[in-house]
Amino acid sequence: SLLGPVGGILIADYFFIRKKELQLNELYNNKGIYSYSKGFNSAAIIALLAGILPNVPGFLVTVKLVPKEAVAEWIAHLYNYAWFVGFGVSGVLYYLLMKKK
Repeated sequence: SLLGPVGGILIADYFFIRKKELQLNELYNNKGIYSYSKGFNSAAIIALLAGILPNVPGFLVTVKLVPKEAVAEWIAHLYNYAWFVGFGVSGVLYYLLMKKK
């Protein structure tokens, strides 16, 4: 589910980047502090994809598109914890990428 990676990004942004303070008027300003290049936050997209990626091999094994022998067992086993893996990877990566900005 995408809720893990998206949740990690939202928590990292709200609690650690913005320190629980939002400027409501800026949320509705197209050129405000919350605007991004062409309307997309590249750090969030990269973090989202990175949070999904570790779970893909386990998903492919689970739905039998890939034989289980083709993927290391510990990698395939990550899929059992997909929400937590996605949350952690996306949250940490988003935080690091946004701190560079």
